[in-house]
Amino acid sequence: AMTAACASRLATAALTRPRARPRRLRIKSHTRSHTTARVSFACACPSVRCIPATNENERPRARALVLVRASAAGFADGDVKPSATTASQTRVIVICLGIAMLLASADRTIFAAAALSIKAELAMSLKDVGAAQSAFLWGYGVTQLAAGAASDRYGGAKVLLFGLFLWSTAVALTPLSGGVYAILVARFMFGAASGCALPASAAAVAAHVPAERRSGALSTIFALFNIGSAFGLAAAGGLIATFGWKFVFYLFGLFGACFALLAYSLMPESVKHYVPRVSSAVASETTSSKDAELEVDDLPTEVATQLVALLWCHIVVNWGFMILQSWLPIYLAQDLGLSIASSGLAGAIPWLFTALMSFSSGQVADKLINKYNWEKWKVRRLAMNIATIGPAVCLFALKTTTTPAVALGFVIATLGLQAVAVAGYHSYLQDVAPSRAGAILGFTNTVGVVAAIIANMVTGASVEATGSFQTVFLYTASMYLSSCFAWNSFLKGQMLFP
Repeated sequence: AMTAACASRLATAALTRPRARPRRLRIKSHTRSHTTARVSFACACPSVRCIPATNENERPRARALVLVRASAAGFADGDVKPSATTASQTRVIVICLGIAMLLASADRTIFAAAALSIKAELAMSLKDVGAAQSAFLWGYGVTQLAAGAASDRYGGAKVLLFGLFLWSTAVALTPLSGGVYAILVARFMFGAASGCALPASAAAVAAHVPAERRSGALSTIFALFNIGSAFGLAAAGGLIATFGWKFVFYLFGLFGACFALLAYSLMPESVKHYVPRVSSAVASETTSSKDAELEVDDLPTEVATQLVALLWCHIVVNWGFMILQSWLPIYLAQDLGLSIASSGLAGAIPWLFTALMSFSSGQVADKLINKYNWEKWKVRRLAMNIATIGPAVCLFALKTTTTPAVALGFVIATLGLQAVAVAGYHSYLQDVAPSRAGAILGFTNTVGVVAAIIANMVTGASVEATGSFQTVFLYTASMYLSSCFAWNSFLKGQMLFP
């Protein structure tokens, strides 16, 4: 109860604006005959403008037209339009964002692939490796809220490419670290610079992609993100065996910095000079409002409850994803007996399947909505059931086997099924909170990152104490089932922030 209350208060502070607390709304409106009306009603939107309107052919009476002002992160389907980009420009934006996310994932996984080499060279324990993984997450979590706010205000595409340049520089500087503590600092800086990746990509899609194509755009971006994990593990395994781990960090860092500059040069003017825009009808009516009063209290209980449920679901997504991304090569090498090069190649296979599932789930979701007229929230619920029940079953099964081929099959299924959350959790935010997509994702991902930090530390300590990953798989499977329960109980498509 205390956790829920704290999360509710944090969500309220992060997502509402001063003097815009959406519970009770009082509107004072004057007609031409100076008749005054006061209206009180519940409202789930934290930012509204109330416009008086009259009809010349009717008796003088007070009416109010409530219009939503959207922030830069996203847009309500009716009132606000995405930025003025053509279809071809939108494709360029999505592809560049996808490649940036690919590099974000690859840059994370090269440390996982190099972990055993770094451990041997610097005489680190598995607890030290877990601390290094957590140091990245501490930096990653610190910048989530700021990155979400910056993405909403200045445009997610610009923020993501700027972050790509910074984190690539941090990756290139990592080999210069001369000890355990220096590695921790380098990992923290890399995490802080890459903290913009998730909220910036969400804000960019909300700003530049029409609502009916957002699931497909998100699935493309996250498919490339997952391909990045496969690419990083496959490339790093062979390169480390041939040239050493330091060469891999220099190579990936230099390539990422150069691509950030190239991608920015390819961005259309609507990205470089991004300003959130509303439709002309909304703009004209909004500027004519002079007599509106707005009075609001705290977030409604049902809204706060849904935010807490979203928060828990994101915690579980991060927990399961980060454990597998950070520790998969070590699991394959230690528990299944594969070499560093072999574990890199074998570890790439699950991420390729994850990319396929991420992409295809978004396409299927769009088809269910546009062709078969499914309600959006029911499509998201189906996706989340697959993304939670599936991994839970696979992890329970993984706990019982040590055969490499069978274990690898369960790992592939676990990662592939959890990737369907792209058409569930991430798309759900676009549906119910388009104007706060970046801010909400920044907030929930911040808390999710803290959970991932704990996950890495617990995993390192557990594996060192027990000598295997079986206990880790057991409690992670249980968390997936709890996430499924929370989603089905509380998240049913109610609009939170239009």
